[in-house]
Amino acid sequence: MITLTSVYSMTAQTVKPTIAISVIARILHFVPQQQRINNNKLELALYKYKNKLLKLSERLKKSNDNQDEILLLNGVISNVITDYYQNKANVQEIVDVFEKPIMIQRMLSKAKEIFDNKLLIKRYSAERNVVAHVQTFSVIDYLTCILGSENNGYVLDSGVLCAADFGAPQKRMRFVIMGIKKSINPAIALPIGRIDPDNYTTVRDAIYDISDVQPIYEVNADKGIALSLKPNRWSSLTRELRDSDKLYNHIITKTKETALRRFAAIKVGENFHSLDTSMKEDTYTDVTRTQKTIYLRLDYDQPSGTVVNVRKSMWIHPEYNRAVSIREAARLQTFPDSFIFMGNKDSQYQQVGNAVPPILAKAIATELARLLDNEPAGKKENSNTINI
Repeated sequence: MITLTSVYSMTAQTVKPTIAISVIARILHFVPQQQRINNNKLELALYKYKNKLLKLSERLKKSNDNQDEILLLNGVISNVITDYYQNKANVQEIVDVFEKPIMIQRMLSKAKEIFDNKLLIKRYSAERNVVAHVQTFSVIDYLTCILGSENNGYVLDSGVLCAADFGAPQKRMRFVIMGIKKSINPAIALPIGRIDPDNYTTVRDAIYDISDVQPIYEVNADKGIALSLKPNRWSSLTRELRDSDKLYNHIITKTKETALRRFAAIKVGENFHSLDTSMKEDTYTDVTRTQKTIYLRLDYDQPSGTVVNVRKSMWIHPEYNRAVSIREAARLQTFPDSFIFMGNKDSQYQQVGNAVPPILAKAIATELARLLDNEPAGKKENSNTINI
């Protein structure tokens, strides 16, 4: 019987041969336990990669060991490949031979991962496949265990940071973990935002200066919209973000009639749940489970919530009955106007929604740079300034 422990003990001597098996499997597009394998595709790969497969086969042949239950399979694979090119075996025989070695190769890989990362095995089961049930860890526990070990020697700090505390006009809460080698700096601390909630920057600070700029609908029509100077509308955040004389990515989706009626009915700060029941029909399978970020009309005088793909969430401009543009969402993330997003419309919206606000990223990077210079952690606090 092969236990997971015995499998792992054999990993060192079998890793190179099993890598060869894995390479052969990828070349042949072989997927174990697949109900249907395309023999024509397999035969084409055998023809195309003949020289490479024969070399790999020779490697396996040299590693064959009749006294070892796993290494013995290397010889079996080597023989069937050689036989195929000598017209002594057909494609189906290769398929039949490969199943067991590939599954063992996968088992070796998983066993190595479990033991290398010192995961605790609670029990084994083998109803269909061999399964090792491991003690699960949170990401933070896993990173702390690996990076914080004596061999790796990192010191770590983690916590939840709010982008609004660092000057972003959105309450984006994100878990952050930072680490540095103890040999570089023995202490570490996350940056601390110093902006009080009463003084948070707002949606108005981010986008009011472009509220009268007419958005466009098509990406291929985005040649940049010339901006005029209106300093009376400029907040301190505006001065940082408005660093271009042309506005790109000010693109929205054409809104259908049903959505327009909803836009008109939703007031500042309200969302889909604020609508009359008759206006919620024929939209979602269960309207009671709809997130509160759907059809959200922004409030000029508050930070926004977490910026996601606002096209999919149907966010509404605080003043007009239209969607929030890609550029407006980027402004809420504190991307300056000189940063231009590329790709199709949904890709641009998604890039914005996936991003870490640059103003928060800078605070983290500044703290890391300080630590790399071997300055004490937390020596300099993050100020209320909004330099990006």
